[in-house]
Amino acid sequence: MKHVVEIFDRETEALLFSVDVPADRLDALRQLMNWNQPGDEFDGYDLSQEQVKELEQWTGRSLMGKNHIVQLVCIE
Repeated sequence: MKHVVEIFDRETEALLFSVDVPADRLDALRQLMNWNQPGDEFDGYDLSQEQVKELEQWTGRSLMGKNHIVQLVCIE
């Protein structure tokens, strides 16, 4: 299973870039996302500012921008 943060332009909805969530953070990601049900981790999610800040620390990338939509998806 591989989780990716996707960053879209708010106006055009074009994908600007994506960043892999480190595989060794899966347990922490489950807590961050408050996943409780089987299959929760396979859905796509809009992320809160707090969630984005945590993911920025994990990935070492700046993800939030005033014209960005930030989502988490599972691609595998």
